[in-house]
Amino acid sequence: MDSLLFTDAFTSVEAETIARELKSGPGYHVFGNALSPETVSALTNIVSSDSLLVNNNNLGYVRAYWTKYLSHTLALSKECYDIITSERIRGICRHFFDNPFKISNQRVYETHTRSHLPWHTDNNLQAGNAYNGKHDLPGIMFLFYLSDVSDTNPFQLIAGSYRWSEQNTERFFSDKVIEQNYKDDIVTVRAPKGALIICNTHLIHRAEPFNRPGFKRLTYLFQIDEISTRHEGHGEKILLNPAFVNETSPEILTYLGFGQKADYPAFPETSVSTMLPHDIASLQKDILPKAVKGLAVSLARRVIPGSIVNAIRKKIHKGSI
Repeated sequence: MDSLLFTDAFTSVEAETIARELKSGPGYHVFGNALSPETVSALTNIVSSDSLLVNNNNLGYVRAYWTKYLSHTLALSKECYDIITSERIRGICRHFFDNPFKISNQRVYETHTRSHLPWHTDNNLQAGNAYNGKHDLPGIMFLFYLSDVSDTNPFQLIAGSYRWSEQNTERFFSDKVIEQNYKDDIVTVRAPKGALIICNTHLIHRAEPFNRPGFKRLTYLFQIDEISTRHEGHGEKILLNPAFVNETSPEILTYLGFGQKADYPAFPETSVSTMLPHDIASLQKDILPKAVKGLAVSLARRVIPGSIVNAIRKKIHKGSI
């Protein structure tokens, strides 16, 4: 299965070597070509980019300003499930973690037009949607480019910063402080779609700020953290399609979080207030015709006797009208 998902360039490097670089080396490893073209294509087509759902029981994107998020990939994509649970990914985790580990979050997201994400680490604790400090649990972030990334919005990291990042307990690091003290340690990852960046979650990183109308970058990200009784409930709730599960070993079930608390809501917190004006306008254009149709049907049901409505339904289902 791994041979269908990944390239030889990714699978040929020893998992122990990668884990050692994350734990005691620079804190990261970059593969310029990790996903097969077929896998990249499948991931970019999980859900239409216009699938914003309103009063709909299906799963789709949410919008938070200039970013769109799909936070339930394990419910929608067999490819996402196969990547996360692959022997390749879990093999790296086994060499990195000394104790059991599980998925903390996973998402496909698209940044567009503009963004300025501050420097940060991913060893965060939450109370609901609110930031609640840092933890010292070991963790790994896997980030796949699903778009070509060159001059605009590349991923950036500070090599070796996991060794000292715990000195800062705030959520973000100042751009000025990073520029003045660690400019020479910044690594900017420009790579084609299918590239993979693996990071220690205590490593300081960001996506380089940009302002470019018409630009879009699609990314697949997931994070694995050590399980600890000191932080019960750490991690987001996961929706999972059971049809994807082809192995039910204790390791897989623990890895997926079965029987464990997960108190964090799906990231990010969104509402109508996090949508841009043109998104709201577009949504209204979509809703208005449907609202008129719904109102007409509702009025008709009030006027037409139930027996006649049922007879019409039967004819519709039989294809006679």
